[in-house]
Amino acid sequence: MRAVSSIIRHRNFDVNSYNHDIALLKLRKSVPLGKTIRPVCLPVSGSDPAGKMGTVVGWGRTSEGGALANIVQEVQVPILTLGQCRASKYRPNRITANMVCAGKGVQDSCQGDSGGPLLVHNGGEKYEIVGIVSWGVGCGRPGYPGVYTRVTSYLNWVKKNIQDSCVCS
Repeated sequence: MRAVSSIIRHRNFDVNSYNHDIALLKLRKSVPLGKTIRPVCLPVSGSDPAGKMGTVVGWGRTSEGGALANIVQEVQVPILTLGQCRASKYRPNRITANMVCAGKGVQDSCQGDSGGPLLVHNGGEKYEIVGIVSWGVGCGRPGYPGVYTRVTSYLNWVKKNIQDSCVCS
């Protein structure tokens, strides 16, 4: 178990809209890297993950109203375009350009997964973090994909705040 020494929250986070829903955790001690623990890759500025399959990892509920997972779970989800997300059952102005949607049918993140990664496999052992679990309506409800913080919107902020940290190369 790792202890957190500080939390860096985005100063523009809006608790009502969940816009700018991103924070960084600084650990008290460094994490030893090895075969099963590697740094995540940041996406390329301006890249769009729409049309790709993503992997969501978390300890949240395995279904709406269900129990919390006692082992880490993962699910494959299709990543939607901003237009597809705004055409879902959410109010179009609710989805900002700082958000990305993913999921179809029962394939979704759920309560307890917030803050977890939406990853795209980049071949070999590398995964790129394109989103962070943020919010949604229920879990796996038709017409309501999961909503994630779009990491490319915050690359400069992340890089400024992790200057002494390790990311993949």
